[in-house]
Amino acid sequence: MYPALTVKSIVALLIFISVQGYVGGHVQYSRHELPPLYTFDNYDVCLNNGNSKFDSTYCMVYAEVQADNSSELWHKIATHKEHKFHYHHDRLYFGVCLEKCRGYLESLEDGNNTYNNAGEGLNEEITQFIEYIHKRPLDIEMRHRYGMAIQNCLNDEFERKYDLQLKTFVEYCEGPAKDTVAEKDPAEIILYKFLKMVLLLVVLSTIYDFVLRSDQTEENQTNDFYKSNLEQPMSRLLTSFSICRNYYRLIQPYRGEIGNDFSYLDGFRSVCTFMVLHGHTFYLQFQHIRNPEYFESFGKTWHGLLVLNSTTVIEIFMVMSGLLLYVKFAEGGYVTPQTSWKKCLQTYLFIVISRLMRFLPSVALVVWVNATIFGNFNDGPFWRHVSEPGRIFSRENWWKNVFMINNFSQKYTVSSHTWYLAADFQLFVFYTFVLIFISKYPQFKKRILYTLAFLSVAIPTLIGYILKLESAFIIKPESYRYQFFIDCDVFYYLYTPSFTNLGGYLFGIWCGDLYLSQLRKEEVRRKVRGVLKYELGAWLAFPIAACICFAGSKAIFQEPSVWTALYSGLYRNLWIVFVCGFPLLGMACQGGMMAYDFCRLPIFRVLARLSFQMYLWHVMILQLMNGYQREPYFMNTWYYNAQGTITVTFSLVVAFFACLFIEYPFAQFFDALQSRGGKSKASVPKLSKEAKVQ
Repeated sequence: MYPALTVKSIVALLIFISVQGYVGGHVQYSRHELPPLYTFDNYDVCLNNGNSKFDSTYCMVYAEVQADNSSELWHKIATHKEHKFHYHHDRLYFGVCLEKCRGYLESLEDGNNTYNNAGEGLNEEITQFIEYIHKRPLDIEMRHRYGMAIQNCLNDEFERKYDLQLKTFVEYCEGPAKDTVAEKDPAEIILYKFLKMVLLLVVLSTIYDFVLRSDQTEENQTNDFYKSNLEQPMSRLLTSFSICRNYYRLIQPYRGEIGNDFSYLDGFRSVCTFMVLHGHTFYLQFQHIRNPEYFESFGKTWHGLLVLNSTTVIEIFMVMSGLLLYVKFAEGGYVTPQTSWKKCLQTYLFIVISRLMRFLPSVALVVWVNATIFGNFNDGPFWRHVSEPGRIFSRENWWKNVFMINNFSQKYTVSSHTWYLAADFQLFVFYTFVLIFISKYPQFKKRILYTLAFLSVAIPTLIGYILKLESAFIIKPESYRYQFFIDCDVFYYLYTPSFTNLGGYLFGIWCGDLYLSQLRKEEVRRKVRGVLKYELGAWLAFPIAACICFAGSKAIFQEPSVWTALYSGLYRNLWIVFVCGFPLLGMACQGGMMAYDFCRLPIFRVLARLSFQMYLWHVMILQLMNGYQREPYFMNTWYYNAQGTITVTFSLVVAFFACLFIEYPFAQFFDALQSRGGKSKASVPKLSKEAKVQ
């Protein structure tokens, strides 16, 4: 059984593909002979045991099994981890109640012994990351003073059971809550005051909006009053936080030709957001698991590899971004060959700042919550392993998220999934400049766009060839066990940088150009709509998507070469053109029959507007669900689907309130300020909600 991801429907359409034996031979030993990846003592009993200092201290310990060529079990462990999609059973985690190690620890109490060689002989990347994250006083004390005693304690049991030795490294330790002194955190205090201020503004703004409605004539005292922007800038400013007005902004239909023509994008955006949430739910279950064979089996079948190779779904958002950016920019006619460079610069800065101000309040709040109160939401043996990196990175590297550059330093930034927001913003900034330039100098348009098309393939190809990277980014069970992507250079160098993602925006711009010049014409739409070959052509996106993913799944097992590097450059660009672009173009002609009608359902309009906030907050919800467990969990399809359903449900709830209280109010506040500043709508572009990437 496999998770019911949307990708599974692709697999059903490609049942005719048959592949055998390309992932290597079968390992001939019992899976249960290997030491478990996670072993946790009883967390709650330990912390409530107050007999002595050590009895009520609980530590999470990272350990590595030491090589022993005379051991048959060691050879089994070494053989097992050679497969790309197997866990490393020589890297283990122990949740240890120090009560069982009391004898080893008390022998050090009277001395001044310090374990100065903590981490020696272990994976440096992992131990350095642990030291950077977990640096509370108790962590440091236990790591450097009692680290060797804890290692001896664990080895005593491990050697008896497996006849192998461990080297250990204390990740973090916790004592009873009564011994923990709650410090007054200025950042947390300010956050509470900020939230109270927002609530107060919402109440006052809503009351003022109601008073304005009461002052209207009797026939205008309806809820329709909230559906239109007020004309006076001061009134717009004072009603920015009105919950009634922002609620109607969330649910109201699109206005104008462009909004109605592209309303089908809401269906794409909503469905793909659900796919992303389910995918992240799947990947974040890779950690403290009791039955690792569940995930390992995915790397041994072609349909399992298709599921793991679904990370390219994110590309459709960039295509939609490029399409809407071009259409809004071209329709506005803000830059012509006669426009001065001073005016071009003003237009450019205005567009970029407007975009940033729509992202910034929500992103800043996510960082702020991670830095302060999120760590208090839960507890458990593995909770700090899950939540502490976000707390540290939010406090020390918050500026990377705020200035949208966190995709270039993924390892040390909070909410690693927000790499996409940073990359999208950088591409938005770059392509806005490109559009301004080719609008002022239209004679260079084709040459510039052709050059960018070449670079969108050449850059990832060269990077993949020079660094000898795998041809595609496919999540492996080991990839994120340690709260950062390990042994995953393709993620850092090919997947997340903006300069390796040029193709999505570029093809979206081409789609926008084609829409304005041809596809919006009724005579063209009549030639496409209802014609069987065009209608069926759009459905070819499914088998093409499966074939692209399948080819990538096979390519990662090949040695790096010029051919695998070339596939690195073509992989996502083929997906962008055939899987994302052509269906979008077909529906721009109102083709697609039932699929077109389905994507235009009113429910998707609301879901699409919530999708940005859903994407922002869903990882924190997943961390809350995964971090509370007291012991490693048993994974199966039912458990995964339940986790996915809970994630989507709670993400929707959080997104709804985040939209009404943070995103929309601050966006409207900024719009009202620019209106008061005398900005004319005719002189500077104003990107609508449709042009915002969710």
